[in-house]
Amino acid sequence: MPKISFEHDHKTAEANVDDWLYDVCTDAGASVPFSCKAGACGTCATEVLGAHDGLGRLTQRELRTLETAGLDPARYRLPCLHSVAGDIVFGGPAKGGAAAAALPVVKAQVESFRRLNLSVAEVRFFVQSPGFAFRPGQYMVFQIPSADGREVIRRSYSISTPPSDAQHFEICVRAVAGGHGSNWVHRLRPGQLVSCEGPVGDFVLADSDRDIVMVATGTGASPIKSMLLHLLDTRSSRRVRLFFGVRSHQDLFYTDLLRGLEAHYPSFSSDIILSSPDPAQWAGARGRVTDLVEKKVRPADAATTEAYLCGSRSMIEDVSAILRSKGFADDRIHFENFF
Repeated sequence: MPKISFEHDHKTAEANVDDWLYDVCTDAGASVPFSCKAGACGTCATEVLGAHDGLGRLTQRELRTLETAGLDPARYRLPCLHSVAGDIVFGGPAKGGAAAAALPVVKAQVESFRRLNLSVAEVRFFVQSPGFAFRPGQYMVFQIPSADGREVIRRSYSISTPPSDAQHFEICVRAVAGGHGSNWVHRLRPGQLVSCEGPVGDFVLADSDRDIVMVATGTGASPIKSMLLHLLDTRSSRRVRLFFGVRSHQDLFYTDLLRGLEAHYPSFSSDIILSSPDPAQWAGARGRVTDLVEKKVRPADAATTEAYLCGSRSMIEDVSAILRSKGFADDRIHFENFF
């Protein structure tokens, strides 16, 4: 079993291979600071003193974030982007670099709350802070009071609306059993004031004329929705195909939205697949969303198409591998992990 050492804190933890390092750090009580948990803010940049093989490969996102913070990627890494692959020896968090970076604080008021299904809710906010602007695909980091009110817990949620309305934004969140952040979101009601940081993230719609393949599972559809509505707002002529996967019929949401987009955006099409449907409720495609990608994306698409993926880590890895096997270059595969 891999050992994760935190020399700065004089602590050692055992972990399983593929455990998310964010969970390992927090469970061990290590002093690694986290904010966005997606490798965009650089808050968790921490020195690696040994056993570098326990970390995954350095990604382009991690490299950009570290270089922006003026940190040597041979010395510092972002634990939030990695799972355990073996032993790791961490030093202290970066000082005066990425960890010192502060995100702009946005004040917002809950304008509406609606349930999209039994476990997913959509919350609309009115932005009180001036000068708010974001790019389709970005997210906000919410400042959530702890259960005892003594500290602030930060949780990141993607914006699901297009940037054409700079006075509002919406988030789409699934309630998770025991999830402090998601359950806090599900208790929000109109009139409540919240503080959040951002916008953050480089999972954004590229300005190009290439065709688009979008792949989403669950609430990974949230930033995808922002991108789709932006394309509609700007009267884009780009061909867009969405492959959306959930587990069962009761997990579906945004189906009316997708039908409306297909009616108003002739270049857009969507395919929905369910992995464990009730045959009495679902007559559509059955299986994993990877099945749709394997079947409907052709090698010839690689030269003219870019992909946007959002959902579980395993889906991102599997779909990325399929796309690469069909000839897609890494810089044409954009993704956001939802852990």
